[in-house]
Amino acid sequence: MYDLERQNMIIEILKKSKSISVARLSELLYVSQPTVRRDLTALEEQGAITRTHGGAVLRNTDNREIPLMLRESQNNNAKKIIAEKAAKLIGNGKVIFMDASSTVSYLVPYLEKFDDLIVVTNSPKTSMKLGEVGIKNYCTGGLLLMHSVAYVGSETEKFISCINADLFFFSSRGYTEGGMITDSSPEEASVRLAMIKNSRECYYLADSSKKGKQYMYNICHTNDVDGIIED
Repeated sequence: MYDLERQNMIIEILKKSKSISVARLSELLYVSQPTVRRDLTALEEQGAITRTHGGAVLRNTDNREIPLMLRESQNNNAKKIIAEKAAKLIGNGKVIFMDASSTVSYLVPYLEKFDDLIVVTNSPKTSMKLGEVGIKNYCTGGLLLMHSVAYVGSETEKFISCINADLFFFSSRGYTEGGMITDSSPEEASVRLAMIKNSRECYYLADSSKKGKQYMYNICHTNDVDGIIED
């Protein structure tokens, strides 16, 4: 079993039990306790858990940024449905902005059928996936946020300002009943605003768990986008 697979399993176990000991994880995962401790250290560095004496607890992430690895394991089926719907808005020869959200990354497999696409993303992980399926893409560069695996900052936004995109697909942690799209990362919110500014059409991708959620930083209002794509 790969480290990432095992760490995802630890997160899923903690979602159910809230806290657990190293010894119990060792039994459940059929690995040594030193291996479990290394996994817990990695997860703590990503902000997903808090180490305790002899074990770990899942960190409360209400207004904290959730590591990409954790987000990738959430609501997979809903994200696939959303990506399939979003792909219907795409045509050959389009220039597309894609943010670094896990929801938007689910679009990648649906892009193979189009010709002459160009994608610009601030996600090195999404950029690699696009390259693997033969999609021409540019990755912005900038300051890397490790927990989000996203480039942010002035250099990122400067790169974006030079590009005119036909479409922008983005997500966030949630949107309020009043329609304000919000997030817990000011840096990523700023990058999304730069992409909105330089896009002809913008679409917000959100599974049902995001509705009615408010976080610290506003990105824009749902009235400012061309559509909300939900599961």
